[in-house]
Amino acid sequence: MRIASLLLCCILWMGSLQKEAFVIQHKEITVKGKTSIGDFECSYGKEQTGDTLYLGAIPTAGSSLDFNIPVKEFGCGNFILNGDFRRTLKADEYPLCEVRVLRLFRGQSNLYGDLAINLAGKGLRLDRVLFDRNQSVLEGKVQLSFEELDLEAPSRLGGLVSVEEAIDLEIKLHMSPG
Repeated sequence: MRIASLLLCCILWMGSLQKEAFVIQHKEITVKGKTSIGDFECSYGKEQTGDTLYLGAIPTAGSSLDFNIPVKEFGCGNFILNGDFRRTLKADEYPLCEVRVLRLFRGQSNLYGDLAINLAGKGLRLDRVLFDRNQSVLEGKVQLSFEELDLEAPSRLGGLVSVEEAIDLEIKLHMSPG
């Protein structure tokens, strides 16, 4: 009888270890910043076939959620901003921007993710990025600087129009309902 009770407890315990899964249907990444004359926003979105990200999964090869974004597919609202964005990110030399959600895990009351970013030839590892969960969207935000990315903030008209050093990177993961 004791063995049966112990076996039942082990089965129940192992069932509680099951990882929560998020099936991602749409990935979106947005770069936001400020200039001396206003704000700008450049974004990219892609429908998915159902990538899965597991909450609490230990990072292993092939377990990350990857964005491989052609820099030329970011949209900034007009051809001038698109061109400036592409030049700033050295799109001719580095045509892809890579963002990886290495793992997603729960803190005391929030969700966090570890990210790896490769942008304009510069790789960064960002640990414990806060992710908010609103309805069926996981949203992570991180503030970066042009200096961290080894990039030069663009300017126009002899410096009269310049971009502030800080930029915001937003990652939105739209999940399937259910």
